[in-house]
Amino acid sequence: MSLAGIYPIVPTPFDDSGQLDLHSIQRLTSFLEDRGVQGVAILGVMGEAHKLTGGEQETVIGTFRKHLPGGLGLVVGVRAAGTDVAVGMARTAAKYDPDALLVGPPPIQNDEVIFTYYARIARAVDVPLILHDYPASTGILMSPPLIARLFEELENVQYIKLEDPPTGLKMAKLSKLVGADLKVFGALGGAYAFEELDRGAVGIMTGFGYPEFLVDIHQRYRRGDVDGAAEVMYDIAPLIRWEFQPGLGVSLRKHILVTRGVFETAVVRHPGAVADEKTLEHLDRILAHLERRGYPI
Repeated sequence: MSLAGIYPIVPTPFDDSGQLDLHSIQRLTSFLEDRGVQGVAILGVMGEAHKLTGGEQETVIGTFRKHLPGGLGLVVGVRAAGTDVAVGMARTAAKYDPDALLVGPPPIQNDEVIFTYYARIARAVDVPLILHDYPASTGILMSPPLIARLFEELENVQYIKLEDPPTGLKMAKLSKLVGADLKVFGALGGAYAFEELDRGAVGIMTGFGYPEFLVDIHQRYRRGDVDGAAEVMYDIAPLIRWEFQPGLGVSLRKHILVTRGVFETAVVRHPGAVADEKTLEHLDRILAHLERRGYPI
């Protein structure tokens, strides 16, 4: 399948003792289907993958594959400091028939090292790859020429999750180098979702507690209601801004999913920042504003 539309990057739920909460994963798949998304992305930055053992990661993948409705796509995150480890993670994920792997770069700022890392993963699995271009998280800058080389020389590199702002300008540079065949997903919490769609993004792949708002923007834009899509974007921008706070995004989105009856707890594994009461009070204020504006909260 060709990936397009809204693919939420989802948190990994834990119980009060910090262990995997598989029942909440099952609820989450139904919740997302009801919100009209096209698929789900797991074990990304939002999924606390770096805090899970290899066995836990495979359990999460298997649980999503078991419960994910047939019409929704599955994207699995892969990233490791060592190339051999990343190849092993990719092979494990590939056993569960994902629609794509979201692959973050190794922690070495060297184009040849990065290219070799992606090339070995690409040779190891027969699965489309999504380049994860998120220097604020990975610490790695991926230049447009490097991205173009990865796309042109590695057949299964087909997408990029572009989180290197200003995203619009980088999209334009990539378009000049490789055209529209490299499909771009917007991200960064949805902060530039409308503008990225307006520059040719095929969809948005990001963590957001109200994915139906992104679905609404995407649907409006695709059917030609550009002004309507922009209006929704401008209305929900304060919520995106507050949710996407560095360090607190995982905690805030888990709190939202608890409030929405999906997760049992908002537990974040250590080390990880936890939203305090005042932060949650400010979140509630934004949600109340949106409700007054007519949005279903």
